[in-house]
Amino acid sequence: MRAQRQAIAQTVAARLFAAEKALDVAAARIGELNAALPLARLDAGLSAIIGQDALTSSASAVVLVAETREQIVATHASLKQASDEIGLAAVSYGNLIKPNNAELRDAHLHLKVA
Repeated sequence: MRAQRQAIAQTVAARLFAAEKALDVAAARIGELNAALPLARLDAGLSAIIGQDALTSSASAVVLVAETREQIVATHASLKQASDEIGLAAVSYGNLIKPNNAELRDAHLHLKVA
């Protein structure tokens, strides 16, 4: 039964890490778009009015990705707690630097949007 739980946990962990990576890539790509839009306007010699809606939408999208990422981080912490509750030892995947348990437990991750 323990081996089955560990296998299931590894499957869930792989999907969690894939989701975390996808969100980081999405945030980076939207950030690149946000940087490109005003520069494209300047290069084309266009009025600031042109493309403002696109810039606003893209800026909002990166905020939404950041908020979604915050929720995935909270999911990660909840899954860690659940694995502890069912007696599965922590497993390290790859060379990621992680906070120690006290830092993770006490972390208050709240996105502040003006």
